[in-house]
Amino acid sequence: MKKFTITAFTSLMLAFSSTAFSQIQAIGVGGGLVMPSGNFSDFAESGFGGTVRLHYKYEGLDNIVLTGSAGYYRFGAKEFNFLGFGTGLKYKWTLVPLTSGGRYYFGDPEAKVNFYLGAEIGVHIFSVTLEDDQGQSASGFGTLDSSTEFSLIPMAGVRLGPLDAYAQYSIAGDFKYFGVKAMVVFPVGKK
Repeated sequence: MKKFTITAFTSLMLAFSSTAFSQIQAIGVGGGLVMPSGNFSDFAESGFGGTVRLHYKYEGLDNIVLTGSAGYYRFGAKEFNFLGFGTGLKYKWTLVPLTSGGRYYFGDPEAKVNFYLGAEIGVHIFSVTLEDDQGQSASGFGTLDSSTEFSLIPMAGVRLGPLDAYAQYSIAGDFKYFGVKAMVVFPVGKK
């Protein structure tokens, strides 16, 4: 898994290098709430975290802005049950998404108020620990398990000046979650 994670991270960094890096127009920093769905909701509660997103634009793509992001999210603890009985142990999930994609703005992307639809693809790195009531690892090894999953993230949002508010639904194998997020976008580089 470490080789795959390093490869995915290196690929994303190369995507931001050379020509793309010189076209970065803004950097967004923010966070939000995440709510697991499907089978994942059996093992995790709602959580929160943060994201950093780069926005860059190529000449000729008038209403399209390309994006790349990295984040960290922690889901709430959910009790581990064995044969229907409580054990006093809880699952604690963390998530590191590394994605890139694009947005289509319904109007000038630099307008003060603008709605958009977008999508990102990439990898989500999930890890889980099993902890007791005092927050101590019950497995004795720290991380109980981890998984790196290919992910698809459709989203819809609105840009209100420097504020970017959006909703997304992340599909990463058996791990699915809904997110409501906001970030402040700082202009940099070329316009």
